[in-house]
Formats: sequence, C-alpha cells, structure tokens
Amino acid sequence: MRSDALEVEAVVRYRDFTLDVAQRFPPSGCTAVFGPSGSGKSTLLRAVAGFVRPQAGRIAFGEAVWFEAGAGRFVPPHRRPVGSVFQDGRLFPHLSVERNLAYAQKRGQRREQAFGLDEVVEAFALGDLLSRSPATLSGGEGRRVALARTLLCGPRLLLLDEPLAGLDGGRKAEILPYLEALIARFALPVLLVSHDAREAALLAERTAVMSGGRIAAFGPTAEVLSAEGIAGHAGSVLTGTVAGHDEEAWLTTIETGAGAVFVPLARERAVGAAVRLYVDPRNVALATAPPRGLSIRNVLSAQVASVQPEPGTAFAEIVLDAAGDPLRSQITKAAAAELALDEGQAVFALIKSASFDD
Repeated sequence: MRSDALEVEAVVRYRDFTLDVAQRFPPSGCTAVFGPSGSGKSTLLRAVAGFVRPQAGRIAFGEAVWFEAGAGRFVPPHRRPVGSVFQDGRLFPHLSVERNLAYAQKRGQRREQAFGLDEVVEAFALGDLLSRSPATLSGGEGRRVALARTLLCGPRLLLLDEPLAGLDGGRKAEILPYLEALIARFALPVLLVSHDAREAALLAERTAVMSGGRIAAFGPTAEVLSAEGIAGHAGSVLTGTVAGHDEEAWLTTIETGAGAVFVPLARERAVGAAVRLYVDPRNVALATAPPRGLSIRNVLSAQVASVQPEPGTAFAEIVLDAAGDPLRSQITKAAAAELALDEGQAVFALIKSASFDD
C-alpha cells in the first residue's frame, strides 16, 4: 500500500478571515483538526479537497502536487484521490442504500485503492439497510452509509468534516466504534475536523489545534489536549488496553499504566485493543491516602507534577503524572492547601466512570 504524507502550505483570504497554514501531516493514522467554530478547520479541509483554491501556497500528497500558486497548477477535486464526508452525508435521495454504494464502487474501480463491497458492508453493518432509501435512515445509519460510500470510491486520503455533528449522545455512541474501526481497519490517513476534544481524544493519534486561521499547536493528541491554554481546553487523555468485559456488571475494564479503569460496557471494543479515554478535570478528585468506602471505582496511582492556582477563581489545577500520561484535576484552592500538595508527591486520582462513557 502506498504511503504518502500530505504537505499543506495555503493562504485563503476572505473579506473578514484569512487561513494561513503550513503543516506536514503524517502518511498514516488519524489527525484531528480541532478548534472552535470560525477557526478555519473546514476551510483547511476544503482547500485540501480542492473545493477552495488558495491565493498562495502549495499542496502536495506524496509526489503528486495538487496545487501550486507559483506554477499556476490546480488539480480539480474529482482528480484528487480524496474521500470527503460532510455533516449531512450527502447521499443520493433517489437511490437505495445498495445503489448508493454501487455507484461509489463503480467510481472506485477506476482507482488503485479500491475496497470490496462485501468488506465495506460488513465493516459498517449495512446488510439490513441495503434496500432502504436514505429518507428512512436514522442519523446514525445515514452516517454509516456515507462513510461506506466514501470508502468504496477508492480514496487514498479521508477528510471527515464533523462526522458526528448533529447527532445526540446515543447516536454518537453508535457511530464512534465504526469510526475507530475505519481508522484501524482500512489503513488510510485521515483528517478529522472537530470542535469536540473528546472526539479527538478517542479517535486521533495526533491533533492540530486551529485558532484564527492558523495552526497554534500540533503533536500527539494526549500532549496537545493536555497542554495548558490550548483552545481554552485543559482535559486529559489516558491510554490503555481493553482487559475484559463483565456482562453481569455491565462494565468494561481498561488497563492503564496507573491502574484499572472501569467504563460502561463496550462490547464492540475487542479485548487487547488499544484505547484512549478522555477525562474532564472536574471529574478527578484527589486523595493522599488509599481511599476506602467510596462509590468511585476508578482509583489510579499518580504523582503531582504541578500545582497551578487559577487567578480570580476558587480553583486550582493539579497536573498529575499517571504512569506517563498527564492527568489534570480541578479542585478548590482550599482543598489543595489542606492536602498540602507539592511536586513529586504520591497521590491517588479518583475518576468517575461516567467520565469515560462514550
């Protein structure tokens, strides 16, 4: 399989906004493009796809140059081996699910990166939907069909623009495992636009944070999302492995370097699979001694890396080292003083199971 890096240097000017990025995206895995609305995330994807022509710069995928302002080169969207999935899915309403997929497969056969129809139908559990029309599909079902159709077009690069936008919590939980499987199973480089840090944490190996039309930070997702002041976000990501499923208790056990974490039952995640868990700092309590008599099941061993009082508030942010993963806790300054927290101190981090419910 070919392995091509995406190199983007692009300036796109509008009346009240300018996109100005220069970034190399690795040739494998998922990169989240993260930031608030209006930061330039979707404009970046549209420039890569060819739907927007920059005024300056160069965009190349491997040895193929798709855009070069100085040479007057611009490869139109239909000639770029890119698969794009937008928020609305954009299925053909007059065709059944099966005919939507067949149309995409016909296009994909002209490309070297073609996936089989049976494989894609199985991967997205579409067998029972093939005779349905798009109008009869739920939001989650429609997104699954849209993802499958895009893969059948034979792309070498996937662009996912807010693929979970507009879905409620239950529908998002339905789609997330399919997105995870897509990234792992089909081995395509993916750019995932999102303003939801939790989605980035669960799906992306690395994250580009956008602000004001520029990339403000780029790196491993756990590090970027845990970096103070990045897009106003200060959550954490724990890495671990699925250790088992308890059907009776409706819990899945995740083994991390700092201890076991119990999350609501997630049968779709195979035992042994690597996972990332997003943790809101408000859901992390601290203890200086082994806790007893608590309802919180997730107790991780950690060390205090820093104590950072938040000016003008009652709170302090405690950054912990949880076996190599940075873990943040937001507690009151009074609690931090009472615990006499200091750098290097051993503590126990208590995390609610609901923090990991996806």
